[in-house]
Amino acid sequence: MNTRTQLGFGIALLATALGAFAQSWDYKYYKQGPGGQYERDRFFSGSVELNEKDGKATMRLVANMGARNNCLRGEVPALVTKTDATTTIEPQLMQGCDEFRYVIRNDGSGGEREVKRNDKWITDGFDHGLTRAK
Repeated sequence: MNTRTQLGFGIALLATALGAFAQSWDYKYYKQGPGGQYERDRFFSGSVELNEKDGKATMRLVANMGARNNCLRGEVPALVTKTDATTTIEPQLMQGCDEFRYVIRNDGSGGEREVKRNDKWITDGFDHGLTRAK
């Protein structure tokens, strides 16, 4: 085992011992055009970061978005649901913000951003990446 592998293994063991766990995924945050519609060919590259500690989860969207989205400012509480196939992250945003969630495939192949419409979750139809950050 090389030094880098040993260090990574040691950090993982420490995080487990402390009850803390962090994950990160590459993410595409799409820009809005003049009419308020999101444009498929214009996006910021960033990441979605999930931190879990002592049974509580928070998420952060890290992207150089220009005009800040007040609903995603800083770290926000999140509900996290894990299955063998997916990890679902639902940020708990302040009142007045549109509800959304990320459904990420655990095999690292990507995922979807879903929005809540009429009490149903539907995909927003954009490729957000959501692949494991390197």
